Amino acid sequence: MSEERSLEIGELTRRLREETSAEVMDYCQSRLAEGSRNPYVYLVMGMISYYNNDPGLGIQLLERGHAIDPECKEVVEGLASLYTKFGRLADGLYYGKLAVCLKPDPEAQELLPGEFSSYMAALQNVGVSHYFTNAEAAFHLGLFQEALNQAEKHLRIHPEDDGCMLLAGRALLALGRPAAAAAILRAALHHKPADPWLHAVLAQALMATARHASALAHQRLALESAGDDDALRGHVVGALALQSGAVWPAAQDLSNAYAADREAPFRRVPTHDDSEGGFVGLIWDQVYDSPLINCVAPVFRRINNSILYTLNARHDAAGEMLRTGVMRPRQSVGIDDATLGRIVVGDEVRTLVNLCAPGEHARFPVFKGAGAPLVIHWVTSPMCDRLPGATLVLADAETAEIDRRTYGEGRVMELPNLLAFDFPKSLAADEEVLDLPRHTRGFTMFGVHGETTRFTEDTVALWARVLWAVPDAHLMIGGRDDWEEELTAWALEAFAEYGVSNRVHFQAPLNDAAISAAKAFPHMVDVMLDSTPVGGESELARDLWMGLPVVSLRGDRRVGRTGASILRAAGRPEWIADDAAGYVAIAAGLAGNPALGEIRSGLRDQVLASPLADTRSLAGEMVIRLQEALKRRSAGG
Repeated sequence: MSEERSLEIGELTRRLREETSAEVMDYCQSRLAEGSRNPYVYLVMGMISYYNNDPGLGIQLLERGHAIDPECKEVVEGLASLYTKFGRLADGLYYGKLAVCLKPDPEAQELLPGEFSSYMAALQNVGVSHYFTNAEAAFHLGLFQEALNQAEKHLRIHPEDDGCMLLAGRALLALGRPAAAAAILRAALHHKPADPWLHAVLAQALMATARHASALAHQRLALESAGDDDALRGHVVGALALQSGAVWPAAQDLSNAYAADREAPFRRVPTHDDSEGGFVGLIWDQVYDSPLINCVAPVFRRINNSILYTLNARHDAAGEMLRTGVMRPRQSVGIDDATLGRIVVGDEVRTLVNLCAPGEHARFPVFKGAGAPLVIHWVTSPMCDRLPGATLVLADAETAEIDRRTYGEGRVMELPNLLAFDFPKSLAADEEVLDLPRHTRGFTMFGVHGETTRFTEDTVALWARVLWAVPDAHLMIGGRDDWEEELTAWALEAFAEYGVSNRVHFQAPLNDAAISAAKAFPHMVDVMLDSTPVGGESELARDLWMGLPVVSLRGDRRVGRTGASILRAAGRPEWIADDAAGYVAIAAGLAGNPALGEIRSGLRDQVLASPLADTRSLAGEMVIRLQEALKRRSAGG
C-alpha cells in the first residue's frame, strides 16, 4: 500500500470519529475532485449514503471503488452485505465469495461498520427494498416528486426493475417532464420489450414531446399485445384522442376497432318500469387529475340521489370535493366489470355517467341484461369522440354535430351548454383583473398554455400565422413552473421554420414561491390562443374569468370543441373560428382593438352572469333530460 493511501485512510478514520457525516462527505468529494483514486474514499461515501437512507447510491459508490481496486477487501465486503440486505442474493454471493480470497487492511478496519464485515451475518438478515412500495404509495397519493425520489432509490439497488421504471416514468409525466419519462421508459423496454404498459405510457411521453407518429406506433403495439387487459386497452384508446391531425386517421381506425370489439355483444334490453325513480351513477377514475373536476364536481353536487363509483384509490383535495358532492361514494378499486355491473344494478342506478379518462384505471364496461343502466357520455379528459359502451351522449350546440356523426341521431341529447363552473367568490390580490400588459410592454403578448401534449405541427403553424398577422406581437408559452430543455428546443426549432422564433418566449421561473406560474400567467398576456386539433379544457374558463379573451378554432373532433363550448356558454361565440383564416383574423382583431382594455375589465362580470357560471341550471337541465331518456327507453323508444 502506498504511503499516500495509508495517510488518506488515517485522515478518513479521524474525520469519521470527529466530524458529521455531511462534513465527511464534503471532504470525500473534494478529494475526488482533486483526482484521488483511493477506493476507501468511495467506501466511506457509500457507507454514509446507506445510513442516509440511500443504499442504492451506496452500492454505486462501492462499485466505483471496486473498479479502481478490485482487491480491496473492505469494499468487496461492503458490496456483499449491501446486495444481500436488499435481496440481490446472486450479486451478494458473488462478492461474498470474492471477499474470502482477499486480504484485509488492518488500517482500514474502522472504515467498514461491523454489520458489513461479515457476509454470513448479512445472510441472516436478507431483506428487500421497500422503496418501490413507498414509491407506489406516494404515487397513489398524488405525491409525484416523492414517488420519483423513492423509485430512483429503488432503481439504484435494482437497476433492471422494469416495473419501477414504469412507475418512475408515470411520475415524471405527472411532473411535466415527458422527455425524461421517455428516456426511462425506453430503458425499461430494453429489459422487457413486449410489455404493453411500457409501450402505452411511452406513447404518452412521446406525444407530450410532440412525437405523435412515434407515439402511434407504440400505441398500436400496446393494443396488439394487451390481450384481455381492458384497463390497458381503455388507457390506450382514450389517449388516441390526443393524436395530432397528421396521424389521426390511423388513430381513429384503432379507436373504432376497439369500440366495435367492446360493443359487439351489446344489446338494448328493457329496464325496470320506474323511470321517475332510481339513482344517477358516476364512474370515476382519475378525472380529478384533470381541470374538468372543476365542472364535474359543482354540477354533481346539485344532483340528488347520486352514487359515485371510485376506481382510483388516490385521495386528494380535488377528489374529496367530488366525493363529498354525491349522496353515496362507493370504493370500487379492483372490481371487475361483471361485478361492478351487478353492484350498479343492485344500487338501482338508472343512468350511469362514465367519466373515465386515459389512465391506468380507465374502464368502459358494457352493461347487458335486465336492469342495465343507460350509460352516458358527458365529458372526459380529453373529450374523446366516443366512449365504448355509452348509449347516450350529452351534447351542446358545439359538439352536437360531431356527436350525431359518431353516435347517430337518436343517441344524442342536446343541452343548452355542456360545461359550467363554480368560479371563486372571494379574490386574492393575484386574481384581480389588471391593466393590459401591452400598455407596459408596448406590444401585444399572445399567450398559450404549456400543455405539451397539445403541441403539434398544426398548432405551431396556426400560432405562427397569428404572429405574421400582428408583426409587433410576441407569444408566451406559460402556466408551468419549469420547462424541459428538450421541449423548448423543439418549440423554438418548430417556430424557426416560420421565421418567428425570436418572438416566442417561455414563462420564466418566478422568484415568489407563494405564487404559482399558472396564477401569474394570465397577468402576463393580453389574449389567449387555444390549440388545435386538440383544444384546451377548463383552464380556458379560468382565463375568461381572469379577463382574458380566448380565441378557439372549431375542430373536427370532440377533443377540439371544448374551447368552443366554453366560449359559447360564456356568451362570446364571436371568438370561435371555423377555419385557420378566421382564427387569425379574430386574434389580430383583438390585438389591434383599442377597446381591448374595456373588454378585459368587463369580461369577468359577463362570465359570472353567463350559463358558464350557472352549475345549478346545468344540473337541473341534465336531470330533466336524463329522465326524458329513461321514459323513452321504458316506452321502447
